[in-house]
Amino acid sequence: MSTASDGDGGFLTFYRQYAHTGIHTVTATALTAFGLLTFVHRGFVALAIAVYVLPPIYLYLTRNGEAPEPIDGDGASGADDRERPTTGDTPAATGAGNGDGAAAASDAGEDRPDRIDEPTPDTGLDPESSDRESTDPEGPAREEVAEPEPGEDREDAGDAPEATTTTGSATTGGETGSPDDEHEAESEIPSESTNENAVEDPDSGPEPAEDPRTGERAEPATSDVAGPEARRSPKPDASEDGAVADEGAVADDEGEEDGGGSAEWVEADSPTEETLLDAVSAGEGAYAAGKNGALLARSEDGDWELALESGPAAESTTLRGVDATDDGDAIWVAGDGGVLGRYDPATARHTDHSAPDGITDNWSGLAVAGAAGEERVALVNGSGQVLFGGYDGSEVEWDEPVKPGSGSSMSAIAFVDESTGYCCDTNAGVYRVEGSEFERIGIEDASGFDALAATGDTVAVASGDGTLQRFDGSVWTPVRVAEGSLSGLAADGEEWLAVGAGGTIHENREGGWETVDSPTKADLHGVAVGKTPVVVGADGTVVERV
Repeated sequence: MSTASDGDGGFLTFYRQYAHTGIHTVTATALTAFGLLTFVHRGFVALAIAVYVLPPIYLYLTRNGEAPEPIDGDGASGADDRERPTTGDTPAATGAGNGDGAAAASDAGEDRPDRIDEPTPDTGLDPESSDRESTDPEGPAREEVAEPEPGEDREDAGDAPEATTTTGSATTGGETGSPDDEHEAESEIPSESTNENAVEDPDSGPEPAEDPRTGERAEPATSDVAGPEARRSPKPDASEDGAVADEGAVADDEGEEDGGGSAEWVEADSPTEETLLDAVSAGEGAYAAGKNGALLARSEDGDWELALESGPAAESTTLRGVDATDDGDAIWVAGDGGVLGRYDPATARHTDHSAPDGITDNWSGLAVAGAAGEERVALVNGSGQVLFGGYDGSEVEWDEPVKPGSGSSMSAIAFVDESTGYCCDTNAGVYRVEGSEFERIGIEDASGFDALAATGDTVAVASGDGTLQRFDGSVWTPVRVAEGSLSGLAADGEEWLAVGAGGTIHENREGGWETVDSPTKADLHGVAVGKTPVVVGADGTVVERV
């Protein structure tokens, strides 16, 4: 075996022997340990490199002509033979690169037969080792041929330079028990010029070994640092699949609930502080009427504005009822002192039809049916009268007023279609209207009613004690909806709405009443269903469901 003092290229021979020593094992272990600690602080990278590189340099410079003692007394070539089948290339390459024929012949004569006999039949290593064998299968022939031959073989083989360099870098990695051979292979320096430079300049010889070591050791350390990060980064993903996914499901459920009809009621900006007593939804808009002749209109963009500031007669008389034609092209309002008016949304103009048939009593309720220009109008007052009229495009032709009950004050009226409707009074009387005929349909042992709504064959009336009575054509069914009074009631084919004191809002979609969150504590008096459900009340309060 050649010693560490063999010429200028002796460091490589020295390093092969050093790689089998206990010192090398300790430094490699320290390199791995400090490499792992880079997870704590990147400064350990420098410490890891130093603890691995400095000992062999120090030993080489202070060796005093003695080679390092191998582990278990094995020769360097024997250990090298067992672990690295391609190291047979290294002495040849080193000898050729040095130009030291005697050293090369000595190495070949002493080391090569042993190295070739063991690893060549079956390397048992990764695919790169197989590639290195296939690129130079004639290992024994190189002992008998001039040294340049191996170099020529490597030039002809596309992977040979890579194999030669790999041998130099992987030998140490294999002996140190590197945790990841793949990282070592990736960190190889696939260049013959590196070996040549190492031979031409003995001082630069260790650098090819150091750089792969640094790369090889730094990469596993970096991988270990990134590993926990990589393991931590999936945790949010796992969380998203678990907790965060459940949170998304809750959001979806809430969206479905909102989309399903349990939307939020919000208070709108109102242009008045006058108490509003009734509301209607008409086409794309909505309207509300109240004290001092205020008529509010909601535009398609959602803004509320005063359509009439002092009523149809400009007398600031309280308006207690508002309704719209079936097409929403005409709005009617009625109130105290017999006031009655018609408002045209298209032109923003109104006509006064107050004191119909000479009646100046307070109109407590209003209902309109039919298309604009030929609508039917119905009014009820405090004297218990019901007045029907037909609009011909300019004037209203009125029928004789009728008292269907005992003369008790009528409180509300509603049309189902142009010929059918219902009305109620404050003496618990509820009447079905067919044409101009009235039929009392209830209610015995009940108090008076303040609000009424109807759809098809179903009618409901609400009283001041929070009880609602519903008639399905044969039986009246009482339901306690609120603790306080109910003063507004509305219905369409899909839902019923009721409002009352203290800002309470109640909804019924599937046969059960539910009190929903309200944005106001003001007493509510009127409610309308439609494209934009609207609730109105004291101090100009306007609440919309969005």
